[in-house]
Amino acid sequence: MRSTLLLIFLLTVLNVLAPITFAENTQNVEGRLITNHVLDDLANLEPTTRVMLHGGKGYSALVRKDGKFVIDDVAPGSYLLDVLSRKYIYPKLRVDVSGMGVTQFLTMPGFEWGSLGPAVSYPLELAPRDTAKYFVEREGFSIASIFANPLLIMMGVSVLMLFVMPKMMANLDPEELEQMKKNQPAINPLEQLPDISSTLANWGKDKGNKK
Repeated sequence: MRSTLLLIFLLTVLNVLAPITFAENTQNVEGRLITNHVLDDLANLEPTTRVMLHGGKGYSALVRKDGKFVIDDVAPGSYLLDVLSRKYIYPKLRVDVSGMGVTQFLTMPGFEWGSLGPAVSYPLELAPRDTAKYFVEREGFSIASIFANPLLIMMGVSVLMLFVMPKMMANLDPEELEQMKKNQPAINPLEQLPDISSTLANWGKDKGNKK
């Protein structure tokens, strides 16, 4: 009976002390969003702008009108801080929370989680890198794109040769022109083509012989 009462007493004490110990190890993650050439006025932020810590339990907080945010009672661990905004793109940070305080580093794309980027001062000050773009802008009409078409270039060269060649031939000396005609006799292109009728006849004859 005494051992049972002692066990109940110890469990009660542990239940009372555990939240106190946990609360002593948690930290508040604080910071604010600031203006720059991308965001010239904090009033342009949408009211639903939120700062979230990814990793383990989901911690988040809405951004106030003055750009400040406070995420309360964050447990020790490593988190990825992300600003959720539909209009602006913010850099992502690695936030390490421990009983000693909060440290944060810029994340480097393509690097492993253990590779720490440059350290960032605390409390955090985050400025947008760019505006969010959800659609690809259609390119306008350009005359240069027409002249860059290979087919159009070939047609242009052919037309140019059509006008230039007669003038070149007209400037040749008659004797040289006559000599050129003798050295390059005209060849009928139809003579170079195979006789289709004879080809089909030979093919049919070969097929009959095989049978």
